[in-house]
Amino acid sequence: MRCIGDIPRLNARRYPEKKALIMGDEHMTFNVLNELSNKLASGLISMGIKPGDKVAVMAQNCLEFPVILYATAKCGAIFVPINFRYEKKELIYVVNNSDPKILFFDAENASVVKAASVDFSNNIQMIAISPEKNSDKHTMKGIMAEQPGVNPVIPVEPDSAAMIMYTSGTTGFPKGVLYSHAAYIAVYFGMVLEGDLHHEDVTMVALPLFHNGGLNALLQPTLMLGGSAVIMAKGFDPGTILEAIQRYKVTMTMWVPTMLALLVNSPDASNYDVTSLKKIWYGSSPISPSVYKKAVGLFNTRFYQWFGQTETGMNSILRPEDHATRSHFTGREIFNSEIRIVDEKGNDVREGEIGQIISAQKPLGMIGYLNMDEATRETIRDGWIYTGDLARAEVDGFFTIVDRMKDLIISGAENIYPKEVEDVICDHPDVMEVSVIGIPDDIYGESVLAVVVPKKGRQLTESTIIEFSSKRLARYKKPKKVIFTDELPKNAAGKVTKNVLREPFWTDKGKKI
Repeated sequence: MRCIGDIPRLNARRYPEKKALIMGDEHMTFNVLNELSNKLASGLISMGIKPGDKVAVMAQNCLEFPVILYATAKCGAIFVPINFRYEKKELIYVVNNSDPKILFFDAENASVVKAASVDFSNNIQMIAISPEKNSDKHTMKGIMAEQPGVNPVIPVEPDSAAMIMYTSGTTGFPKGVLYSHAAYIAVYFGMVLEGDLHHEDVTMVALPLFHNGGLNALLQPTLMLGGSAVIMAKGFDPGTILEAIQRYKVTMTMWVPTMLALLVNSPDASNYDVTSLKKIWYGSSPISPSVYKKAVGLFNTRFYQWFGQTETGMNSILRPEDHATRSHFTGREIFNSEIRIVDEKGNDVREGEIGQIISAQKPLGMIGYLNMDEATRETIRDGWIYTGDLARAEVDGFFTIVDRMKDLIISGAENIYPKEVEDVICDHPDVMEVSVIGIPDDIYGESVLAVVVPKKGRQLTESTIIEFSSKRLARYKKPKKVIFTDELPKNAAGKVTKNVLREPFWTDKGKKI
């Protein structure tokens, strides 16, 4: 396989009647997936789509989503998945930044698309995925009507752009990350091999398909190998997830730590047969020691911790055998990537020292940021992608994520890494989640604030958390203030948006957050 469009084409030949996609009571074989993507590709070409054009989609998880992806790839066009949680302002920004020729949308997003469309900078053809209340010529079904089901004869170069994935946007408007077919194929290959994927695996995709985790870490590697993907609808309900594992005999999945926390704390978790689940991938953010311990007790399976960024692809892993003795590490580079941890001068740090993670741009990394030449030059230097992640170099090439450079708290000239404080507070039996940030301090510059989500029905006080932390942390690291909330603000990847937490404290302080 050289390009993304090869995934349905080749597997339609290898596993024609095998279920490629499953959602609820519906399914799609590889043969059908390939035929439908061919019909849609021919329809797009008839509408004037050429190699290098952009085709966007704003939709919740659905069977049509992969069809649009593969049809776009077979045209040589660039696929632009859009976060279905965007409000009007964010949608306008992403559409005008990426400049698609066509925007597919589902019924749930029709109103926001319509409201935003008056501010789109170019004339975009908007196509409804579902036919309700639309004429055929403006629907996906209408585009495909009477089109041939054979592969279009469009040459697609592996090094050409395949997709624009927008970053999580935890610090402002997201950046469009431009990725090639070859880079994604290399990412999928690395994940298949290091993640022990097999063509008989049944993969649950509970993450959004517009996001790298759902699309490029789960769906694509699974389908590339000829496995089956169970696509879950919007939302994450522990009972629904556990019932689906039991119903479809799911063998592997990827969850973010927030999802794992919800599952292990679900009172009904033990009522379901989850013995088919043999592999749990997790990532997006480090997992707390207490959640990992509970997850191991609930699921008799193997755990794989992935780490990467939109810009780098998944480039490191902590495999099951490493969890036994190195569960506190983040991982080490996968076989086809190269990672370094460097100081401010770009020199490799020694074991035990902290530096910034940089990742080789080839073969896994991005082409660059869309329409952001300066940001691209700042991030890609001499063939290395500078991630902004701080990590400690460990033995045998392993590393441990310490924090994001932008989240580092400096109090009285001392560096405080929020993750260390968060791990301690998460060990409290009444704490569900916590996020630690720096807030203004007239004497020390910054002080530590813990934003805590208690477990349902549990009562906590500020003094309880501070006293608990004092027994496990140096005095300058413990929280000076604790506030409680029902939930933490998160983006679509499940990452806490710390800028939202910091904003009320720093608005009038002149500090960039």
